[in-house]
Amino acid sequence: MESVREIQLKIAAQVLDVCRRHGLRVWADWGTLLGAVREGDMIPWDDDIDLMMLREDYEALLRLGETEFRRPFFLQSFHSEKGYYRGHAQVRYDGTAAILPADIGQPFHQGIFVDIFVYDNIPDNLNDAAWRRSLRRARLAQKCLLTAQYGRGAKRLVAKGLCGAVGYRRLYHLFERQFTRWNAQETRRISCPTFDWRQVEREAKERTWYDETVMLPFGEMMMPAPAGYDKVLTALYGPDYMTPRRDASGHGEVIFDAERDYREVLRRRRNGKWKMEN
Repeated sequence: MESVREIQLKIAAQVLDVCRRHGLRVWADWGTLLGAVREGDMIPWDDDIDLMMLREDYEALLRLGETEFRRPFFLQSFHSEKGYYRGHAQVRYDGTAAILPADIGQPFHQGIFVDIFVYDNIPDNLNDAAWRRSLRRARLAQKCLLTAQYGRGAKRLVAKGLCGAVGYRRLYHLFERQFTRWNAQETRRISCPTFDWRQVEREAKERTWYDETVMLPFGEMMMPAPAGYDKVLTALYGPDYMTPRRDASGHGEVIFDAERDYREVLRRRRNGKWKMEN
């Protein structure tokens, strides 16, 4: 994992440099924020780096993808790669592999990555009728896309037919639009519904926690963090977040290879040389 982390740090440094030069706000999120505060580095057993941006800055970053992220970096999103329907972006590193078992057989880039989550305003009252309608529409659109991509048998055929009739891009924009509509309103909280609309409440954060940015040591680099990081981490992990605890990985098993391209790793798997990757 040491060589994997070196590449992840290279990717993170590239993202932060692009954001700094273009005046875009970006912060460490989830375990990366916890590592910066508690360890001054990556958590030793963590397997990725998580960053977050507000929608306006996130969209600006996506527009810079082709000009600012050239080989070996690739800014991956629905807008830049066919077959990628996740509600967040990832910056991948060419010539490497970070393959989730569920993604074996998928057509998109599967190199070592850094996650970039996008946060939108959410209504103060999550029982609001319009919000509930948006959740239902988002669920249907996303279910159709993911079943067409990951499903099996008759369900997948039906979903692919629906996606083909409506249009994959149209369905994705319908999904995304259910959550961006609140950005025109002044709301108290932000969350990341396009990543997991089922966890909106758990991932909700007060907007004021991000009014200012502080730089925290993160290994040999400095990582931007919200000035209200104590409140963020308390909301995510509880008041005892400074005490390490054993917890399950959010990814499950990931097939990492810092020296071989993901296509070669998958090809070796098909040729019966899978044990060499483990």
